[in-house]
Amino acid sequence: MLDVQIREVTDNRPRLDAAPDCLHELFEARADAAPAATAIIRDDKSWSYAEIEAHANRLAHHLRALGVRSGKLVGLAFERSELPIVAILACLKAGAAYVPIDPGHPDERIRYIAEEAELELLLSEQSLFARLQRAFPGTIVLLDVDAAAIAAQPPTRISRIETGLKPDDLCYVIYTSGTTGRPKGVMTEHRNAVHFVLAFNEFCLTTARDRIYQGFSLGFDGSVEEIWMAFSIGAALVVGT
Repeated sequence: MLDVQIREVTDNRPRLDAAPDCLHELFEARADAAPAATAIIRDDKSWSYAEIEAHANRLAHHLRALGVRSGKLVGLAFERSELPIVAILACLKAGAAYVPIDPGHPDERIRYIAEEAELELLLSEQSLFARLQRAFPGTIVLLDVDAAAIAAQPPTRISRIETGLKPDDLCYVIYTSGTTGRPKGVMTEHRNAVHFVLAFNEFCLTTARDRIYQGFSLGFDGSVEEIWMAFSIGAALVVGT
């Protein structure tokens, strides 16, 4: 009986040998298969896979208009909400990799990460602008301030033919403190992240009926497990305050 129950849970999972090549394509596959399913929950608000897909596509087009291309690194600095999740998807869809930055870190640390990663663009929100402006000399795009311009972009998906993105391109760089005290960037490719997430799902037996809590800082790789364990299986991601 136990074997039958496990088989029923796992039969609808994407197989490792048939999975999408790039991380964001796991989300896109679920948006196509079940667009009305709940993708993100925050407080008393929720967004479907179709709604988040459209938001992320519009932001991806906006990023492309700003010059974001494959091989670029884009910084993310947000309070906890649905916005950084949409920003992650948009960066990947635009062909770039994301670099999470904790806005609570000292100016020196933020400045060092931005310089070391050669960030030209930082995505954030108005409440953090004054704080980040002191530490980041490049362009800061505020998603809430630029909401109208982003909403004017098409909701259509950008193909990998357009971006030139490959499975061995970077999807994110997360900076750790390092033994010397200097942050060290850990680089992860799309193909590695995809295989990790799907293998992790097999171990945890997650299903589309689950709700998965997103509690880790985006600057910690535990956040990757949380976000993509939900999105790869079509579950709802619950963003903590």
